[in-house]
Amino acid sequence: MAAIIYFIGDGVVHGALLKQHWATILGAINVDAERALKAPAIFGMYDLIKGFVAVWIYAAIRPRFGPGAGTASIAGLIVWLLAIPAPLIGLLPMKFFPAGFVGLWAAYALVPSIIGAVVGAWLYKEQ
Repeated sequence: MAAIIYFIGDGVVHGALLKQHWATILGAINVDAERALKAPAIFGMYDLIKGFVAVWIYAAIRPRFGPGAGTASIAGLIVWLLAIPAPLIGLLPMKFFPAGFVGLWAAYALVPSIIGAVVGAWLYKEQ
């Protein structure tokens, strides 16, 4: 479930909120934005991994922080930090992405990252 929310969230973030930014960035390197952003299998695998990791982190930290949305939010925040701002900040010196775009991407991605982790944690059950 977390992966589905991540997939839908990424679709909204990149296909709607950042669509014009992507068109500009990809157009500068002669890549058709419409074709580049239509790779559901690759994006689906990425979101499946993020969803799995979010619930795994939730299960790992739950004994220390207790069950619930707060702990799941921490797990979602960790996944967000590792998957979005950390690699994007690492790319800033190469000037491929403008800093403003990186900031928008990170800000927009935070919401589905936390929501996906909370929903995934809600469905998680201890054996």
